[in-house]
Amino acid sequence: MIAKKRTKPLKLMKLEVLNERIVQNHSKMQFIESDFAKYNAGFKGEMSLDFYMKDLNEDDYHIFHDLRLPQSSNEQFYFQIDTLIVHSQFCVLIEVKNLIGNLYFDHQFDQIIRTRDGVDETFSDPINQVALQKVQFAKWLRLNKFPEIPLHTLVAITNPKSYIRISPKYGKKSQKIIRGNTLVNKIYGYVSTQQENVLLKKDLKRLTKYLIREDTPHNPDILKNYNIKREEILTGVFCPKCNTPPMIRIKRTWVCLNCSEESNDAHEKALQDYALLFNPQVKNRDIRDFLNIESRSSVKKLLHSMNLKPIGSRKAAIYTLPFPK
Repeated sequence: MIAKKRTKPLKLMKLEVLNERIVQNHSKMQFIESDFAKYNAGFKGEMSLDFYMKDLNEDDYHIFHDLRLPQSSNEQFYFQIDTLIVHSQFCVLIEVKNLIGNLYFDHQFDQIIRTRDGVDETFSDPINQVALQKVQFAKWLRLNKFPEIPLHTLVAITNPKSYIRISPKYGKKSQKIIRGNTLVNKIYGYVSTQQENVLLKKDLKRLTKYLIREDTPHNPDILKNYNIKREEILTGVFCPKCNTPPMIRIKRTWVCLNCSEESNDAHEKALQDYALLFNPQVKNRDIRDFLNIESRSSVKKLLHSMNLKPIGSRKAAIYTLPFPK
């Protein structure tokens, strides 16, 4: 069963909004667009791998996507797992790579060399990456007093157009590199080699509880990461049809000055943008400034229509804006 669904990462959502709202011709635009494309491709690769997992028996497997767990009890450092498959006999940690082009796994320098359109580019060896995750996850299991269970690691290359070559001296590590469509057969191969159940039903239940409880999604300050000032972000409500800002509000309706599209709830996307870029905790004044609305009561009605209740009274009231689902 899917114990933790895969959702769009907060960092990806923040990059998407930043890409839309940063002022034109900003010096960081190229870096933002490049990072957004990279993270978006990675997410699409992970989603494509999920398609093949539906063939696993739901009663025998617990699947967790996008885990970020503390390395120790002080929760200062974390490690991430793209996909974790838990069986009563073993666990499988999967690192997903959605790379297109000619891929060469180089044993000498522990890297992937990707050749595309005549240009070579190097990436860290994902086999080493997932091996480190295995060490960290084994430590996490011990800290939380779970039975010692066999841990397997895989690297899934999800782009069907990639051409994979592996150094002849790569050794047994090459067996850990798979295509997405061979995942299920690889998992079943682990079942045939294991003999005893290590995790009892109570262990699986407790493990699921701990993984969900300790999962801490990465939530970076995206403006700080790129050294972008608040005034370099476009304010206002974007048109849901032509994506042009700002819409103006006329008698409870948002109207686009570019294409004349009308909307009753276009402000909801703008408020989600605010939560991602700045802070989900806001005051009425913050919303007025961002939506370009002068009326305090109008903003109060908008927030009420979204079932957002204030904490505190009058001018000190704080609202918590929702992140996109």
